Amino acid sequence: MTLIHGVDYSVVNPDNKWKILKSQSRFALWALLISSGVVMQGFDIVAGGQLAALPAFRERFGVLQPDGSYLIPAHYLSAWNSIAPATEIVATFIFAPLLERFGRKWGVLAASLISVAGVLLQQLAPDWRMHLAGRGVNGIAIGMMFTISPLWIGETCRPELRGFFLCFFNTSIVFGQFAIVVVSQGSSHIDGLWQWWLPVVAMYIFPLILTAAWPFFPESPYWLVRRGRTLDAKRALRRIYGFQEAEYYDIEVNRLEEEIRITNDVHGGTSGLSSPKKVLGINIQAESECFDAQNRKRTFTAIFAASSQQMIGATFVIGYATYFFDLIGIKDYFGASIALYVVMLLASTAAFPLTEIYGRRFLIVGPQFILCFMLLIIGILGCIPNQARASWGIVALLYIWALIYQLSIGATGFVLASEIATMRLRAATQGLITITNSLWGLIMQFTVPYMINPDAGNLGGKVGFIFLGTGLIASVGGWYLFPETKGLSFEKLDELYAMKVPPRHFKRAVSAWSILLVP
Repeated sequence: MTLIHGVDYSVVNPDNKWKILKSQSRFALWALLISSGVVMQGFDIVAGGQLAALPAFRERFGVLQPDGSYLIPAHYLSAWNSIAPATEIVATFIFAPLLERFGRKWGVLAASLISVAGVLLQQLAPDWRMHLAGRGVNGIAIGMMFTISPLWIGETCRPELRGFFLCFFNTSIVFGQFAIVVVSQGSSHIDGLWQWWLPVVAMYIFPLILTAAWPFFPESPYWLVRRGRTLDAKRALRRIYGFQEAEYYDIEVNRLEEEIRITNDVHGGTSGLSSPKKVLGINIQAESECFDAQNRKRTFTAIFAASSQQMIGATFVIGYATYFFDLIGIKDYFGASIALYVVMLLASTAAFPLTEIYGRRFLIVGPQFILCFMLLIIGILGCIPNQARASWGIVALLYIWALIYQLSIGATGFVLASEIATMRLRAATQGLITITNSLWGLIMQFTVPYMINPDAGNLGGKVGFIFLGTGLIASVGGWYLFPETKGLSFEKLDELYAMKVPPRHFKRAVSAWSILLVP
């Protein structure tokens, strides 16, 4: 037994996770870097609501009202906020299969360059249609990074810390949301063009960071091992971890080879597959395999874990907080939204250790029902005739809702979605997660403006009733579909699904096996 930094890395032991964490500072920086690409999505989700709250933006793209003010029509907002999820779907459908052929690294550079083009179109847009085109182009880049980031982290990190580091994904999104709110609040004090240009120009920073770091960024060691490039995998691992002990890289490559071998054994290998299925010349063999009898339950679970975030109201609370606060009469609506995003950022950060301490299912299933109850109360408050009194009650509930959301499905949903697929189909499954999540985003981003805008539904707090309906579907579905994966190796997950153990009983089954194995 060889100890490296006091840990025997030749075995996967969840009890060692805190010891391992002490030596993961270099990997944490790489994970933080790749997650910074997802900050673009946080910016984009909230950008529509933030820009719509800026007078200069409304004057540039809005419609003059009889009282002399400008209003962004609901169909403008709907188009702006739904175009990115739409292009994410198309881009991911094309892009995800290419990850298996060309690796993860090349996509980072491609996404960065596409993002710069999209932001430039938004900045120089003479009318709302050109701004729409820019958001659509940027959506392509967002879809690419939304797929690459959790995939690279999940493949590269030690299994003991998978949940901990996958929380980077959600925290990056929340940080992007927080950052654009802060930038928009600052720019609200500027007169003229730069009032709305500043939040748009700020979007350049993230693709520029990724482009500058790209020549040094390591390819996924897991992908390299699958391609038979073990020496390149060891070089990538050395760049990622920086350990002096050469034994560590032999151990990690052996672990990855064993995971690949076991996964192929459980799923019958790949040698017997017929010629790859193609659509428009794109190999979709892996995507179709995700829905065969052996894998479809895991695929639906991964998709549902990510989709539940949208179903329970994240788009409404997170994407339109500033604009919604303005509509319900909160005077300092920028200050109220900044405080909201501070709460979410702190909660998302707190989820890092909680995911590994309490597990995934515990942090998702119960809190989802609590979030539904709060949506019910928000809807009831929206029915009160005196909305001036009810508005602060709605704001308070949204703060509590956001806190619970980020501690539960907001952070942990991505963790569960990213680790539930079998190793061989992780890239394909992550692509399907991105497509489905974008489809939900398309639906929500298209409909929410019509729900809350004064020239459309003008529902106010009553919008809580709508998300209560979809949230209950997410909560009940999660009760039956979401397993406890804390501390489980990919091989153990394969075995539990192969034995058709109900996901909600995974923890009980593993505990029973442990008792039987005790001599």
